[in-house]
Amino acid sequence: MASPQSSPPSTPPPRPSSTRPFGSPLRPQSPPLPSGIASSNPRTRVSSHQSTPPTRSDSVHRSSSGPANASTASLPNPNQSDRTRSRARDLLRKHYGLGVGPPPPSGKPQDPMDLDSPAFDAKAYYEQLITTSSLATLLKRESELLSEIRSLDSDRQSLVYNHHHELIAASDTISAMKARADELDPQLDALKAAFSEISRLSSKLANERHADD
Repeated sequence: MASPQSSPPSTPPPRPSSTRPFGSPLRPQSPPLPSGIASSNPRTRVSSHQSTPPTRSDSVHRSSSGPANASTASLPNPNQSDRTRSRARDLLRKHYGLGVGPPPPSGKPQDPMDLDSPAFDAKAYYEQLITTSSLATLLKRESELLSEIRSLDSDRQSLVYNHHHELIAASDTISAMKARADELDPQLDALKAAFSEISRLSSKLANERHADD
């Protein structure tokens, strides 16, 4: 009779080791979150839109480009300043009857439609303007002419006022010089008498020397 074959004792399968450390009973561990859900802890949350800190070269470039753009925008227009000075000279010459600028060249014909030309024809300019321009153009031209008239009137008044102010200052200076000259007259008379006495004594000494010789 064959003895029954003894089967080896079955060993239980190994349990997978957990990599999670044992939690303290006072601070229980939260269960792990799935990979698709982000953590709600603000300390562990990382913003994907965090901007990199600016470098020194960026700040230098920004600081150097700012004043340059401001200075470029604040540069005056040389054509505008030249036009203002020319207009001021023409107004001053016209005020004193010296003519309005140099005479135009004889070979070039003058345009009667030019507002700044001596041969300007107001009636012809008006007829051409109302027959060839629309209502919007007429209103715009009216606004431009009113602005130019106010500017010219302001320039004329400022020129006359500044010139009269200089005349008053020159008159005050001449009056002050005359008053000081009147005060110097007695001193000049005394100086003249002293020079006359010196001349008389010099002549007397010269005559006595010739007499001794």
